[in-house]
Parts: sequence; C-alpha cells; structure tokens
Amino acid sequence: MFKYSLIVGFALASISAHAQMSDRLSEHPTAKITVARKSSAEAAAIAETREMTNRLHLNEGQFLKLLPLNRTRLAGMHSIDQQYRADEPTRAAKAAELEAQFEQECSRILTPSQLSQLQQQNGQPNGAPANAGNGLG
Repeated sequence: MFKYSLIVGFALASISAHAQMSDRLSEHPTAKITVARKSSAEAAAIAETREMTNRLHLNEGQFLKLLPLNRTRLAGMHSIDQQYRADEPTRAAKAAELEAQFEQECSRILTPSQLSQLQQQNGQPNGAPANAGNGLG
C-alpha cells in the first residue's frame, strides 16, 4: 500500500510541476510567438501537402511521406529568404537547390506520372530529371 501511495504522490507532483512550467511558458511572450510560428508553419505544410494530394491524386501513404518533406522545404525556404534577403542571386540559387533536393526526394515517393505532373506544374519541361545538371543520376 505504501508503494502505491508513493507512486501516486510522485505522479501528482510530476503533473503539478508540468502544469506550472506550462503556465510559465504560456505567460512568456516569445513562447507564444514561437508556438504561433510553429502552428503557422505546420498549417502551411499541411495545406501544401493537401494541395499536392488534390493535384497529383496522392494516396494516404504518399501524403504521410510528403508532409515532412513539405515541412522541411517550407522551413528551408523561409530560412533562405531571411538569410539572403539582400542577395537576390544567391537567394535564387539556394532556393533552386532546395527545390531540386525536394524533387529528388519526391522521386522516391511519387509515381513517374505524378512526378512528371509535379515537374510540369513547377515549370520544368516534361521528362526533365529533377536533378538535372548536378551529376546525380
């Protein structure tokens, strides 16, 4: 009986400490901004992946594999935009590199016809490899 009381006591203390830390973080203004940015970035990644699902007729497995890719791509684009905002040529080159990496990863998930559709919609000629010019394939 003592062990049970001890376990319950620790559990309650842990829950209380977690709740107090939660309250402290929610009162901190930068914590709110960070949470807002994360939820906004997550919403953008979900929206982008849903839009791709509609355009390319993805199945559920493809959606689940593309969602983290879209998260990474959108975060990378945000970072590139921030880091190279004063250097347009470098920003464009970095963005193109990130987009090529994204399409390379998509080629592992999408069917050939889906990949072709994606490339056409992204302004590449039909049949152009996603990694054209980098010697990887």
